[in-house]
Amino acid sequence: MKKKILKTIYKLGGFAPFHRMSRDKVLILTYHRFSSEKHPFKISTEEFAAHLEYLKKYNRVLSLNEIAESLETGEKLPPNSVAITIDDGYADACEIAFPLLKKSGFPATLFAITDFLEGKIWLWTDKMRFILLRTKSEKLRVRFENYDPIEKNLTNEIERLKLADRVNSVLKKLPNAEKEAKILEIAGSLDVAIPEIPPADYAALSWDAAREMNANNLSIESHTVTHPILTNIDEKQLDFELRVSRERLENNLSKKVETFCYPNGAFNENVRQAVENSGYKCAVTTRYGFVEKAENKFLLSRIDALYDIENFAQSVSGFEALKQRIRN
Repeated sequence: MKKKILKTIYKLGGFAPFHRMSRDKVLILTYHRFSSEKHPFKISTEEFAAHLEYLKKYNRVLSLNEIAESLETGEKLPPNSVAITIDDGYADACEIAFPLLKKSGFPATLFAITDFLEGKIWLWTDKMRFILLRTKSEKLRVRFENYDPIEKNLTNEIERLKLADRVNSVLKKLPNAEKEAKILEIAGSLDVAIPEIPPADYAALSWDAAREMNANNLSIESHTVTHPILTNIDEKQLDFELRVSRERLENNLSKKVETFCYPNGAFNENVRQAVENSGYKCAVTTRYGFVEKAENKFLLSRIDALYDIENFAQSVSGFEALKQRIRN
């Protein structure tokens, strides 16, 4: 829908009827990155504040644990129930999102990668962004054994970040060791050295920050130890990622960890069953949609929180989901 029309619908309150139509469905929102200023790939302070104001007007914000419990017991939730989730555990979640969540009084869930919090790793997706932003080369040429090559001129920052996402979409299909080797190969071909510790823009929040957030209605839950694609690792590592991430969080936060988030949304039946067997009560995916009453609590759908308030309202109201159902 054209932006001008979307803005007009929003200003006229045109999405309100769709909230009534979707009042019995549950929404789980997904956030990743935040910024103090407007940014093409991060939610700004102003945008997040507008999101929270919109939710205050039209929705009932609950914790993810409350929603999981209702799926288990069948207990009816308030109309237009929504949970706020934040993936990965970047420092900007504490610096930008946390103060606004505290001010609103809304609960939220942050899915943390424990080795990331401990400063042991980068998120592998960020390495490609760093490489393409830092290289002085004017062209990227990448060959993959079973996938089409990627050749593209390196122009402005936004185009480089889009290209990084394109390369990452292929990398996530590779076995874990092959993926890491390919990242190093690309870095070498573009003459970029990857620092051992992520620079500030890619850094994680600290354990102290995580403890403060967890004590103030922002529950810290599991997103693995190292953030691998779980469908690309063996049984031993899968057990390690599920079990050790939970143990570290529980030991550092003095709490019970019961919720899991699949890295990059990747799962299969073996992974889903392993999550359930590990003792988690529910798990979220990146599958688009509202949570239906009969939905498997280990395969909970979510909807990405879009930046502009008009797009956000379109998604949160259920209007976008209705459009997609009509198209399909």
